Amino acid sequence: MRRLATTLALSAWTGFTALTGLRLAQEAGMLGGLSGDGWGGLLALMPNPLDLGLLPHQALAFAAMFAALAIGFGVGIAGLNVSSVAAARRAEPIAGAVLVALVALYASTALMGSPVAEVFGEGPGFLVSVAFTFGALLFDHLMEVDEDGADDATFETILQSIRAAERRALIENQRSSKFEESDGH
Repeated sequence: MRRLATTLALSAWTGFTALTGLRLAQEAGMLGGLSGDGWGGLLALMPNPLDLGLLPHQALAFAAMFAALAIGFGVGIAGLNVSSVAAARRAEPIAGAVLVALVALYASTALMGSPVAEVFGEGPGFLVSVAFTFGALLFDHLMEVDEDGADDATFETILQSIRAAERRALIENQRSSKFEESDGH
């Protein structure tokens, strides 16, 4: 798998945003109707609602934001793992933009004193994780090798020049050895 570090980091953010969105939708009371038809088992596995004290429409609005971020991360992962290097390079800004949107959501909720800021945890852990994700994006970007036919042709030309220089050096060495032998006798 190409771009393993970025895929792993963005997958973690996809899980975080998707689960947070579901828990906020649960807090808004939107998942109560899904308790039948096999959804009950899935919902039983989900942690309790966040109990942030939001009004249902507020919780639903934040649930939609987190769902949009999860979708954005998914699109970024899919784009980064296509077979074309050029297409993957076009997906890098998408992944970065979604990550910036997540940081903006964090900053706005924290600055406004919203209880939603609690989902990001306390301390610098969230920001350190974001920094590591940007680092993974940069690392994978730098490690991606652009295959270029002109590079291959240049490499072959250089190899041919080296071989020709080796042949000339061997011939010159043989002439010099013969010259020394003839001078010595």
